[in-house]
Amino acid sequence: MFRGVLLGLALTSGLTAHALGATPSSPETMPGAGRERTPDTGRQAQAGSSAPALSVPMPSADGGTPRASTLDLPSAVPPAEGTAPASAPRAAETRQVVLSLRQLGAQGPLALRGVSELQGVQFGIRSDEVVTGATLKLRGAMSPSLMAQFSNVTVTLNEQYVGTIPATEGQTRFEGIEMPVDPVFFAEDNRLNFRFVGRYTETCNDPLSGLLWSTVSDTSTLTLTLVRLPPQRDLSRLPLPFFEARDRQQAVLPFIIQTNPGNEVLQSSGIVSSWFGQMAGFRSASFPVSASLPASRNGIVVATADTLPPGLSVGRIEGPTIAIVPNPNDASGSLLLVAGRNGQELVSAARALVVSNRTLGGQQAVVGAPVLAKRKPYDAPAWIPTDRPVRFGELVDPSELQATGYAPGALRVPFRTAPDLYTWRRQGFPAEIRYRAPPGPIVDLAVSRLDVGINNIYLASMPLAEDATRRNAWLPSLFQREDVRQVLNSGDASTTRRIDVPAYDVFGQNALQFTFDTRPLGRGACAGIPGDLRMAVDPDSTIDFSRANRITSLPNLAFFVNSGFPFSRMADLSETAIVVPPRADLREVQAFLDLMGRLGSQTGHPATGVAVVRPDQVAGVSDRDLLMVGTLERLQSGADLLRTSPVRLEGDRIRIALSSPIENMRRALDFGREDRREAAQSILQGAPASSFAALIGAESPLARGRSLVAVVAGGTEALQGVIPTLNDAEQAPKVQGDLAILTDGRPASYRVGDTYTVGQLPYWLYPSWYFQDSPLGLVAVLLIGSAMLGLVLYRALRRRARARMREIES
Repeated sequence: MFRGVLLGLALTSGLTAHALGATPSSPETMPGAGRERTPDTGRQAQAGSSAPALSVPMPSADGGTPRASTLDLPSAVPPAEGTAPASAPRAAETRQVVLSLRQLGAQGPLALRGVSELQGVQFGIRSDEVVTGATLKLRGAMSPSLMAQFSNVTVTLNEQYVGTIPATEGQTRFEGIEMPVDPVFFAEDNRLNFRFVGRYTETCNDPLSGLLWSTVSDTSTLTLTLVRLPPQRDLSRLPLPFFEARDRQQAVLPFIIQTNPGNEVLQSSGIVSSWFGQMAGFRSASFPVSASLPASRNGIVVATADTLPPGLSVGRIEGPTIAIVPNPNDASGSLLLVAGRNGQELVSAARALVVSNRTLGGQQAVVGAPVLAKRKPYDAPAWIPTDRPVRFGELVDPSELQATGYAPGALRVPFRTAPDLYTWRRQGFPAEIRYRAPPGPIVDLAVSRLDVGINNIYLASMPLAEDATRRNAWLPSLFQREDVRQVLNSGDASTTRRIDVPAYDVFGQNALQFTFDTRPLGRGACAGIPGDLRMAVDPDSTIDFSRANRITSLPNLAFFVNSGFPFSRMADLSETAIVVPPRADLREVQAFLDLMGRLGSQTGHPATGVAVVRPDQVAGVSDRDLLMVGTLERLQSGADLLRTSPVRLEGDRIRIALSSPIENMRRALDFGREDRREAAQSILQGAPASSFAALIGAESPLARGRSLVAVVAGGTEALQGVIPTLNDAEQAPKVQGDLAILTDGRPASYRVGDTYTVGQLPYWLYPSWYFQDSPLGLVAVLLIGSAMLGLVLYRALRRRARARMREIES
């Protein structure tokens, strides 16, 4: 478990490099791939290994009798067949990383209170590295009212004591406090905890007092010195060593691709990058592209047999091939080879890698073309099902729905969905919330509550005593007294409440938030209250989207940014074609791979059905949505694809066509359209040609109801900056409308063109859909209907009057 000891044993006993080869367990398969997980506060992570264990006496945290601990010993790795053993052991590769608490997973500063004294972060160590040194550097603040001799913050790692932050009288802030961390304490999964103890008087203290507080800044850092273990090259360990699920940092995976790659090479590379993007999830992934092998560490080679990079040691390619081979520039590095004798076999190898990787073994394998199941619309694994009520336990681990303390942090239930949900009169989606809290003799149910929100938007508050009060409403007045009612309710701590989540608060990426705010039954100074209070949201709680229909107005770049819609409607992108320049630059290829990785993270599925074409080949994919990626200079042959949009690609510039008089008459009610076009044009004219990028949305000119999104830039550097901007939580929400102009990573969005409708509704809902945002149109329909009804009544009355006149005359 404590792999730091392993390195110490190796260094003192002179073990060879091969004797240090570890066999870590395979990465966990988390439910809801691509969703960020919020670990339970105070829960200790555990690591497992199938390697033999050595019992090592370890000092206890309290200085008592040493306890026995187990050390996971790695099994030796025999040299690969056909390779000569090293003549001398290589020096271990060492690196140092500095990680802030925010990078380790903290959502913000760690707020410690008298009733919420424990906070922490959970992080992992790569399975191919061990920690040989670590230092915590902490900063934060403490209440100036605390008594120094009784107040502090204790720091632990995996329940092992690390150090104490003392309170100092007359000094609120603490900064630059350094604590060395014993490498023995580190495991593959780790929990760094901060526990607050405070007193503001020697006698009695109220835990709910505002005088009891401390904050640990999320800019505090953990510096790790890591030593790399010798590589283990076995296909059965994929995605290791190329992707490490325990690493919370952005995944950076270099791709080695020939210059001017063909469609099949790009398609295969896109499939592989979407697979790694799917696994990276919230971390995001970047895929630098080069035509030569990397100077160090790992990389991914995608090539046909006749375009393999020089220096690559690989056997004869006899079909779709997947292999892990040494990096000739770095003996500790590995290269994942995806190859074939031709383009078709290369695509088959890429699909087999992402679909059948669990069946692979050895260092090299020849695979067959996998049989891919046909996907259904909206069945992306990362999306919440919309045909039935969904349990919270399907979305997160039940342990993440547990809370500790009287005022713990928010519990999160993240989920993704397509953004084209529509309900009659915008009705909400029902959610049945079940929750548990300690009974009345411990918690004051009358004032304690559970606050519910979504995407940081408040929805409702649920008093913990509400249901119990209703159940006892029939009792005589004697039993309605507060003290008697607390005793009556003490045996039933489970509550169920139904709320509606408004449809307009549900986006592509969402998170339900549950915050318990409880008060002890006995409060005030000198009142003893139980500690380590535990509450929970029941994993059998449900949310139901089955009443929703699927229809929306496009283009809407916010949908594309948040959920990859409409391309992600099919999880495998089988109705998507990527349009790339005729001679794509490798930096344009990187932008394409980064985009594919992002789409993979949004759907939770690799893009096994995507097609890659050039502008002169789009006629063959007219039945697909089009995603165009490249620089303006190289995409001129694809400029005609934007003929349905007022946005024009002209040389290294983008121009916005102004409305004609006939167009102005047809859109007389859209008063600000011309102003928006002029504002966008002024930004495009003022930006240097090579430093801006743009996202353009329009209807595909090849088929009605199909979409086109163009990701273009004046230069390759600006194009490479698009995906980092879309991954920026502050900048991404600013991308909206059908035109977003990015300058220096800051987007400005406009609606300059027409919209079109995609999706279907029952026929009786179409009137509400068409007039939902058009009150003037609804008034016009009412006036026309009234006039028609009046005309019918007028003619009927005239006919009756003439008949009566004839009766009188006769």
